[in-house]
Amino acid sequence: MSKVAFDFAGERYVVTGASSGMGRQVAVELAEAGAEVLAIGRNRERLAEVQNHAARSIFPAVCDVCHREELEASIASFVALHGKLSGCVHAAGIVEYTPLQSFDSVLAHQIMETNFWAGMELLRLVTKMKYGIRGTSSVLFSSVSSKAPVAGEMAYVAAKEAMNAALRAVSKEICRKGHRVNSILPGWVETPMTDAAKSDGTNMNLMTARTLLGFGKPEDVSGMVLFLLSSRARWITGTSIPVDGGYLA
Repeated sequence: MSKVAFDFAGERYVVTGASSGMGRQVAVELAEAGAEVLAIGRNRERLAEVQNHAARSIFPAVCDVCHREELEASIASFVALHGKLSGCVHAAGIVEYTPLQSFDSVLAHQIMETNFWAGMELLRLVTKMKYGIRGTSSVLFSSVSSKAPVAGEMAYVAAKEAMNAALRAVSKEICRKGHRVNSILPGWVETPMTDAAKSDGTNMNLMTARTLLGFGKPEDVSGMVLFLLSSRARWITGTSIPVDGGYLA
């Protein structure tokens, strides 16, 4: 059991990628800490399972984050029923190999759209007066790959590093209304996404050797997310924080 507790009573957050992995963990922990959570994902059945953890606090919405009209409609409906948002977490993402010599431009654009542009659109909506309170806090999921790229992951690495760069610029815009935004750089965390990567040719011996504290679990990352959303991090914005078991050491 964690020795650190957060109180998000009376606050409301959007979490994308909430149907599995780290997004799911963040949504559940926010709800357990008292927040109302708009849990966005593409799998209705898995979202229903997430809602079972806190039926009165987690409100699922089946939505493709790349469809901007769908995303805004989901947020608008939630805000109309529950009140303005306190922030967001963009955990939705896809990772696929896009090696230079067999470059798939359609797949590459999909990776960039899901990992980067959807996060920017979510942040734009949450910081609008129409949907968010003054002084929101948001966390975007980047990756250690943005700092230590893996061969063949050109599009994924580009999307994650674009996020780190963009939030530094965006933080200078939104601070005028008290908004904060940061990204986290998870290392190798045991999730359905990384399970799939194991069978795609990822060098697991290298990953094991570089991850000093061993592979992580979603709950090893979610604590940092909740901290950055909380008032204890009110003096932190525009930065990218590794949560990687020592991978970048």
